[in-house]
Amino acid sequence: MKSNKLDFENLLEESVNQLNQFAKGNSEHVEVITYKLRDLPEIDLTSVKELRKALGATQKNFGDVLGVSTRTVEAWEIGRSSPNGSAARLMQLMLDNPSIKQSFKQAIKNEKLVKREKSFS
Repeated sequence: MKSNKLDFENLLEESVNQLNQFAKGNSEHVEVITYKLRDLPEIDLTSVKELRKALGATQKNFGDVLGVSTRTVEAWEIGRSSPNGSAARLMQLMLDNPSIKQSFKQAIKNEKLVKREKSFS
């Protein structure tokens, strides 16, 4: 186990050295890889509601997970506005990857992302 730690430390040290060389203008031993994200998807009101229900989330829970208000989720679901930015990207990931969606569903169910509020009437 100690060997793995040393290997990681050596790799990290070498990476920092390469980064410093690159910062000084020496790119001889540096490989730069650029990634382009896909354009943000257009997510329609039906997809928003279906995803939320598939996760077993209320509008409030869903908003909390995505970092938006309950009113924003409501606006998406009635078509008054559409998800954008990081919320749209996260929804895209969940829609395109069943395992990611399942992870979020389980986290919501186990209250690891949001805590259910109990109200008494």
